[in-house]
Amino acid sequence: MPVDPRCPCGSRRKYRRCCQRYHQGSQPPSPEALMRSRYSAYVKRLPAYIMKTTDPTGPHWKDDQDIWRQEILAFCDQTRFIRLNVVETEESELIGRVTFHVTLLRGDGDVSFGETSRFRCTDGHWLYTDGIPYPTVETSNKT
Repeated sequence: MPVDPRCPCGSRRKYRRCCQRYHQGSQPPSPEALMRSRYSAYVKRLPAYIMKTTDPTGPHWKDDQDIWRQEILAFCDQTRFIRLNVVETEESELIGRVTFHVTLLRGDGDVSFGETSRFRCTDGHWLYTDGIPYPTVETSNKT
């Protein structure tokens, strides 16, 4: 079965022309580009990228890098990443916010969620700081 060359972030561009460059060392130019590349890193099982782009002063940073790496890989292995939908972005010189909804499955369950991720720019590098749950509207087939 051929591999879909499109980037998992939903940009409709080929991975090599989208998030791959960030995964290989280029700096994402905006909070949205960083958020999309982090989503793609989860899909591609790239824990080093997730760790490198997490704000060390934020609540998600973990000092034990080995345990953190294993936790990220376990999340990646237990989750089916279906879709990323960016709802809104907001950016200033040093602070950014990206509101999104992500569709995820784990086992037979839907573990999708919405979040407003917060980012800060330090020494020209955007870092993920934390996220605030974003309420999503669930659709129903009830009449």
